[in-house]
Amino acid sequence: MQIVNEIQELNKALALISKSSIGFVPTMGFLHQGHCSLIKASKKKTNFTIVTIFINPTQFTNKSDIENYPVSLEQDLFILNKEGVDLVFCPNFQNLFLNEKMIDISLEQLDKVLEGNERKGHFKGVIRVINIFFNLINPSFAFFGEKDYQQYLIVKYFANHFYPEIKIIPGPTQRELSGLAMSSRNSRLSLNDFEKSKGIFKVLTFCKSNFEFNKRKELEKTCFDMLSNFSTS
Repeated sequence: MQIVNEIQELNKALALISKSSIGFVPTMGFLHQGHCSLIKASKKKTNFTIVTIFINPTQFTNKSDIENYPVSLEQDLFILNKEGVDLVFCPNFQNLFLNEKMIDISLEQLDKVLEGNERKGHFKGVIRVINIFFNLINPSFAFFGEKDYQQYLIVKYFANHFYPEIKIIPGPTQRELSGLAMSSRNSRLSLNDFEKSKGIFKVLTFCKSNFEFNKRKELEKTCFDMLSNFSTS
């Protein structure tokens, strides 16, 4: 497994595999089985897999969030080597964004609802770094988890407009035994909060099983009441 930190090193490595089918898995590190499932999908579909580890400050809307984001680079590299990743790119911000070519794109309101409504500018930051990585790596396929489904839709929309040669491949959400979606941020939950969070999957499952379009308002109230009970129990 090759590990590079500088763009010049990345370019040299890519020049040697120019005829390969490249799979790209972007991460912010603190890897778990969700990331590994995307890597396995890339290994199966392509003959050269690149993983990036980069905590992107442009997509954080809360200073304390990025300051407390979990880091485990040594363990991450051990996992990636075990998974058979071909190349890991771990750039710093100054090097990566030095010659950034900004793209002006309307995301057709995809970034204004749900998480985008609560985290203003978050998805713009995601697109900024993905644009840089796509331009540098030019992969054949890029793999994104369905856990962040809104992000997947936005990246796919962006790629269709600016990088139609890159196929965006979704990966199913990987879950803990409790049903909670695997996430790097789960490590920041207290034991009490982790117990409460188990209720989320139960409510989602209940909602899916009981959904009727004409009764969605009643179902919404029931589900929020269930979540409230989980958070106070």
